[in-house]
Amino acid sequence: MPKQPTEIDIEISTLSEQGSGGGTHNERPVWVRNALPGETVRARILKRRGGQRFADGQPLENFSSDRVTSPCQYFPRCGGCATHHMAPTAQLGHKQRQLSDQLVIQGIQPNSWRVPVALLRLGYRRKARMGVRVVGESVLVGFRESFSNRVARIDACLTLTPELSKLIPPLKASIARMSDPKTIPQIELAQGDSGCAVIVRHLQPLTDADVALWQAFEVNCQVEVLMQSKGYDTLTPIAKNRQQMSLLHYQIPEYGLTIGFYPHYFTQVNAPMNRELVRTVMGYLGNVRGHVVVDMFCGIGNFTLPLARAGALAVGIEASDEAVEMAKENARVNRVDHASAFYAEDLYGEGGALVSATDESDETAPTGSSINACFDHFSQSPDALILDPPRSGAGPNLEGWAGIPSLKQIVYVSCNPVTFAEDAKRLKAKGYVLEQVGVYDMFPGTAHVETVGRFVRTSVVGLD
Repeated sequence: MPKQPTEIDIEISTLSEQGSGGGTHNERPVWVRNALPGETVRARILKRRGGQRFADGQPLENFSSDRVTSPCQYFPRCGGCATHHMAPTAQLGHKQRQLSDQLVIQGIQPNSWRVPVALLRLGYRRKARMGVRVVGESVLVGFRESFSNRVARIDACLTLTPELSKLIPPLKASIARMSDPKTIPQIELAQGDSGCAVIVRHLQPLTDADVALWQAFEVNCQVEVLMQSKGYDTLTPIAKNRQQMSLLHYQIPEYGLTIGFYPHYFTQVNAPMNRELVRTVMGYLGNVRGHVVVDMFCGIGNFTLPLARAGALAVGIEASDEAVEMAKENARVNRVDHASAFYAEDLYGEGGALVSATDESDETAPTGSSINACFDHFSQSPDALILDPPRSGAGPNLEGWAGIPSLKQIVYVSCNPVTFAEDAKRLKAKGYVLEQVGVYDMFPGTAHVETVGRFVRTSVVGLD
């Protein structure tokens, strides 16, 4: 018999960044999912690490006024969401406090705060990577359980779009019918405005029967199925008559743009909220017509293409060669290639460092840097930067970019309050003020915090 989890009753006094309620038991910290400050909960200890305990729980008394009934029957056992027990306004407040606390730590005081932005609460997630596990004769497809590597038992997911959620039962059934279901470790789902794709990771070659099975799944579920034997470079369509994978698309209607992407490319998972991000960024930049704006970490052109459509001379820079080629194709298809340029460059490396005229005589300065050519593409110095980096932040070259004499403002989109605040301190040292900042609920029901901030050089208001 496996050992049953220990249960304790505990008073909750705080809330972690991850949305877990915090208390102490026998002088040890305990973090409990589905628990809020002020509540007494019955906690089931699921994990012990570094002197701390991690648990899921059920409230017993002193229910918080911020508590709501989770719409999901799998919460809190399924670890895909963290804050389904919190009212939407409480979730937004918690995320804004996280950002505010990090800014305080770095000595940054914004001139103003935007009202937090939230749209869909459920059914918004267009991309997901889900684990697969075989337990006896059952196949599980889902997110990991709380504080565990085990795959949660789910038949649907309210966070996924309805189109992706309904694929879970037939996915489980198809994997169960394979010659060796245990060779499938994960499934990836992706959706565009019209059409879905499923990436099936397999550790062993497929039999003819396996291939026929997934071909039938593709037809019956009306999705594109891609098989992946190793890295993404091994993605192969399962259909007999298709040699290359198909493009998915999403639209940014305000700018008349249709942006194509392959299922494994990075895109924002919440399409309505992404449109809000674009509106905010473009609103901050103001009149961009005829101005050079550089979009750092541009991906497939999510911000660069609206800039070009609005009349800017838009330069996108991104580390991924694949993403840059996709961005160029998107610019061509949308007929904004004359007003945009895209470059592949490692923005974290030496190649991402600007080389000034005085640096060129310095033997220690980076050589062969192409980043200068990116900024000079339109033979005109940039007025503004957009930064949309990974969680690790803008990287070591930020001060160089911020020091461009012609630069008036930087609009920074972040998925990590810690690195956003750290970079805000670095920008402050370069003479920038955080004029306004706000939280966007890109991932409702989770601890993810999306931030947009506008930094302006002292006494500079805008581009006009």
